[in-house]
Amino acid sequence: MTARKRAESVQDVPIAVTAITSELKDPSIRRLEDIQGITPNVIIRNINTVPGGSSISIRGVSYQEIDKSFDPAIGVMLDGVYLGVSSGQLLNNFDIERIEVLRGPQGTLFGRNTIGGVINVIRTDPTLDWGVDASITVGSEGREDYKAVVNAPIIEDRLGIKLFANSINSDGWIHNTTLDKDVGGDDYQTYGFALLGQPTDDLSVKFHYEKNKDETDVGAWSNFNQPEDLVCTLSPIPFVPWGPEQGCEAFDEGSDEEHNSMNGRNPNDTEYDTSILTVDWDLGGAVLTSITGYRDQEENTVSEYDASSAPFLFLSFEQTYDQFSQEFRLATEIGDSLEVIAGVYYWESEYTQDFSTHQLFYVLDQIGSIVPGVPGGAGFTPTTIGYAEQSQDTMAWAGFLSADWFISDKWTITGGLRYTYEEKDFTGSNSVFYDPLTMSQPALTRTDLSDDWSELSPKISASYDYSEDIMFFASYAEGFKSGGYFGRNTDFSTAESYDPEFVDTFELGMKSTLFESRVIFNASVFYSDYSDKQEEVLIETAPGIVATNVVNAATVDIFGVDLELQAQLTESLSLRAAYGYLDAEYDDFVADLNGDAIATDNSGLIVRNAPENTFGLSTTYTRTIGPGDFSAYLSYRYQDQIETILNNDPLGTIDSIENLDLTLSYAWANYRITAFGRNLTDEVYARRVRIEPLVTFGQYTQGTNYGVEFSLSF
Repeated sequence: MTARKRAESVQDVPIAVTAITSELKDPSIRRLEDIQGITPNVIIRNINTVPGGSSISIRGVSYQEIDKSFDPAIGVMLDGVYLGVSSGQLLNNFDIERIEVLRGPQGTLFGRNTIGGVINVIRTDPTLDWGVDASITVGSEGREDYKAVVNAPIIEDRLGIKLFANSINSDGWIHNTTLDKDVGGDDYQTYGFALLGQPTDDLSVKFHYEKNKDETDVGAWSNFNQPEDLVCTLSPIPFVPWGPEQGCEAFDEGSDEEHNSMNGRNPNDTEYDTSILTVDWDLGGAVLTSITGYRDQEENTVSEYDASSAPFLFLSFEQTYDQFSQEFRLATEIGDSLEVIAGVYYWESEYTQDFSTHQLFYVLDQIGSIVPGVPGGAGFTPTTIGYAEQSQDTMAWAGFLSADWFISDKWTITGGLRYTYEEKDFTGSNSVFYDPLTMSQPALTRTDLSDDWSELSPKISASYDYSEDIMFFASYAEGFKSGGYFGRNTDFSTAESYDPEFVDTFELGMKSTLFESRVIFNASVFYSDYSDKQEEVLIETAPGIVATNVVNAATVDIFGVDLELQAQLTESLSLRAAYGYLDAEYDDFVADLNGDAIATDNSGLIVRNAPENTFGLSTTYTRTIGPGDFSAYLSYRYQDQIETILNNDPLGTIDSIENLDLTLSYAWANYRITAFGRNLTDEVYARRVRIEPLVTFGQYTQGTNYGVEFSLSF
């Protein structure tokens, strides 16, 4: 593994880290979210309001916001490159060699703003030899996956190429009763290549390029509108010319775990281009590494936020995002007792977002609501839109140093330090209202904002080798996530930046390899002081107008336990288990949560995305039958109840979850056939989102589904 930027065994690293390799061959593990039962105190969910959007929680530090002005709290790394926004983070399980999940702040060696942990994804290298890996998967809900990786030498032992392509398609498990179509399925393609050159024994150069085309719907939402939501209280509306179906009861007809009634899809047309250049140069006594990353995203989406058959509210987004990063690091040994890694890191990113709000302002105008900047009775038409823009440029640089001092055969001291400077230049516009059928867009009033932050983040740990098989460690680490300006606002003229947030974590741990390496047992106990926590607060700024404010309102105390077990019980039977315990509580949370300008004590609220208990258990059984090997893989995952809405609205409660997957495979020669069942417990739940007082919508998860995969490798 490479958790400390060098190859070493997981058991030798004084860090809470889980390495996932063999499980990635299981076709039931489709995306990043499917690994969460393998590692303790980790939750990964799909946030389907953006393409490939993720919500990740590690040890109670989480994020679920998708606006590009808001940085993720967990770092997702692809071949050493930090992915800077939520969209596109939920990577598909394709051509991945291993995934490393590092828990706790990782600010010394990994990228930007990794206050909660890192999910480090490493793709396979070109082999410099001829080879083909390919598979076809078919399954329920019209699932069809096609994957292929071809390796070929160009210059023997010196230069090779890897070509890859992947197509993922399905119909979806939600039937839209208004459109009479299945919705919410997959439509995703990837293709690209990687070149690996080794011109000398001391120099390695790898270039990876991939293009992703994603036309998957960004959600197939069921109707959870509440009686007090505006979409419901407008029933009946005699002056609205879209027919007699008004009110929540009519809107909700046919909306359940397998159906919805939206009057339109949530279409998506997104492209990602990713280029990564990695150079390793052995200088004799030191290794110089350079990682250059570039990623470009273009997203065009439509979201039917009212989640109903009523033409009440939908938004269209056009977004561009690009990021560039450059890291140089030098790893060397000084004498026999000191190993040092030092480096510099540079980051820049830019995004623009144009968004249009449809239908809502016509309704508000008709009922006499005062739209900000527009007098009542403005004469809006059904095709009137509200249009606004935002953009942001981010620049960051850092210098870092980490050193391991082997003070004896038993004791090792590790110290790390990272200095980070970050600057954000944000531009937000007011909303303008016009009918594109009858007039051109009025001029926008833009507000330019700028701020910067800097921080010194230390880490120190000590490890003690009790024996060749048992190691104890203790560590202290500080994590830092910069401040910023939140883009989903209605008035930037008086906006101020929110401040950075910090996580300080103390940890005690043990790693052990027992019974002649047949059993691995790792345990850790940690305490995190989470201060100046950035919370997103939805506030009604005018009748029917909702904005999001980010406030530094909370201090959170988090105590937890991680337990991991791997055991080879017999020659044929192996077991893997992970258990996580969390006790996360607000120590101080004073904020205005309802827009009445009165700050209240909210310390009694339950922290979002922080289940008290998580547990995962998997077993693998293998046996030679005839000319090949039969294997069975059974995986069970449990997660306690969690809250997903800041004010603990019961609509945001997700009850405890139990999930069971089963895979049966038979492999012979260069071939393998696999049958799998996912979510055999048919555990279906919805994450609900409330944009109070307008609408409430939610997305149900997929129930039991099956498939068969045929693969070959030679």
